[in-house]
Amino acid sequence: MNNNKFLKYYLANAAIIACIVVCVYFFLNMLFSNTYSFLAFHRTNDKLKNLIISNENITLQNTLLEIEIDKLKNDPFYIEKIARRQFSMVKPGETVYIFRNN
Repeated sequence: MNNNKFLKYYLANAAIIACIVVCVYFFLNMLFSNTYSFLAFHRTNDKLKNLIISNENITLQNTLLEIEIDKLKNDPFYIEKIARRQFSMVKPGETVYIFRNN
């Protein structure tokens, strides 16, 4: 009778321990080593945030370039400003004075 109680107690505890071990295994598997793990999700989420920020920056640059293209096509004063600054062009009869700070 005493062996029977011990056997029942041992089997009940063994089943509980086995369930705990299996649950811990599946939890750790989902957390670390699975393709759909928490860490993979976290890394993918970080990449998504970085790509969204990069996309917003590129969209802003694109908008600014479109505005500049429109000015270069349609605004003669802007074209003159660019010609004077970048290419040191002057109108006929103008005298250019360059001041240097020492």
